[in-house]
Amino acid sequence: MRKFKIGFSALLMLILVCMFATFASAEEFPPPNVGEIDNFGNQNTHKTHGNFQNNTNSCANCHSTHNGEDEMLLMKSGEKELCMSCHDGTMGFYDVTADSEAGVIDSHEMSASMHDVDSELAVKAAPGALKNTTTATFECSSCHNPHGSANDRILNETVAGKTYANTYKVTIVGYTETIEKTPLAVGNKAIKLDLVEDPDYAEINNSTSLSGLKITKSKGIYNAATAEVTKEQMYNYKLNYSEFCAACHDDYLKNREHGPREAKTADGHDLYTHTTNSTKAGRSCTACHYAHGTDINLLRDTAGKTIADLQKPVDQGGKAWTEDQAKAYMKDVSKDGSDLKRFTNMASCWACHQSTHAIVNTPGTSTYPASGAVPGGDYSGKALIK
Repeated sequence: MRKFKIGFSALLMLILVCMFATFASAEEFPPPNVGEIDNFGNQNTHKTHGNFQNNTNSCANCHSTHNGEDEMLLMKSGEKELCMSCHDGTMGFYDVTADSEAGVIDSHEMSASMHDVDSELAVKAAPGALKNTTTATFECSSCHNPHGSANDRILNETVAGKTYANTYKVTIVGYTETIEKTPLAVGNKAIKLDLVEDPDYAEINNSTSLSGLKITKSKGIYNAATAEVTKEQMYNYKLNYSEFCAACHDDYLKNREHGPREAKTADGHDLYTHTTNSTKAGRSCTACHYAHGTDINLLRDTAGKTIADLQKPVDQGGKAWTEDQAKAYMKDVSKDGSDLKRFTNMASCWACHQSTHAIVNTPGTSTYPASGAVPGGDYSGKALIK
């Protein structure tokens, strides 16, 4: 009888073929283990997070009824391990290890800093935490609800044990902004992101058989008034996003227009911070920081250049630098990390505070204190020099 032998190379190839087949199956709709019809008789789009149907099989994507690896019956030994089993670019559509508007997680490049979900970091250890005393460990679910949310990107509707969202009434007279707020009940959309269809998934997005399923890319917090979104709604989304961050970093919500922070120096002097609870352009948390994290590849200088831009030929707007030159130039030298910043070093300051810009009520810009500016105007995108 002839014996079958398989070499290491052939075995490796077989494994790779199986892996690619598995990855490809993530783009099949519905997946093989999901019913084809939803509650309304339409093609089932099968969203793992939320949109659960009466015939759901989604629970089994994350939980094991009898063989869970932790007390929550998760199929992995920890929350990060479970989330990353899809969101590391192998299965889910959204790869958090790739550069995006949210930043990047799990990078080990120079000047890297992350919202660390792979440690025993306590939520109450957040910089600027004053009233936030929760003893919970910081994990993916500290910001996202794996079972679904009314907010875009399943951002939590409660953070650090409290409901942060409000309905705002914003009044701008001249250059004075008055904000009144009332609590917004859980279950209502508090945060809207500027989501656009991802061209990498055009075939899925253009399909007429998937009941409206869209794979999107985020351009950041929604920051424009349109026919579908009024100026008041846009203000609400923007303000709630800062409230979302401030649920943990609560003492950073103050600003110079509305008085000092609650914390004081050892000598009792008042402390102030940048505006974070204002509708004014360029004054949200994400104007300076990424939500997930940053590294040398994402950091920019005040001209908006990345290390990739700097390596381009001069006739393409670059400096024709080597990678080592570009990284040495961009490295955040002030500390070991970079505080999730969008701009390197103190370029975060210079990106706004210079005379070439038109940003409302920003010292150092051409419109300060207000000349030539439009009250409540959107000056985003005008803060980068050539």
